[in-house]
Amino acid sequence: MQVIRQIVDRKNIKSIFVPEEFGHKVEIIVLPLKEEKISIESKAVIKLQEKTGFAAHVLADEKEDVWNEL
Repeated sequence: MQVIRQIVDRKNIKSIFVPEEFGHKVEIIVLPLKEEKISIESKAVIKLQEKTGFAAHVLADEKEDVWNEL
């Protein structure tokens, strides 16, 4: 796996927030993202779980949606 490490000025980093407490110089480490692959069997199990009575009737019930109260 290839890794990129570089020390840069904190103020030059524009895409993420870096707190001032980190100081003037920070070390950036860049790693490649590993894509996770879901097996066909796992996808089938996920689809079956979506169709259960609990998921369809209890979790989908508007009265069970606690976020409506906020």
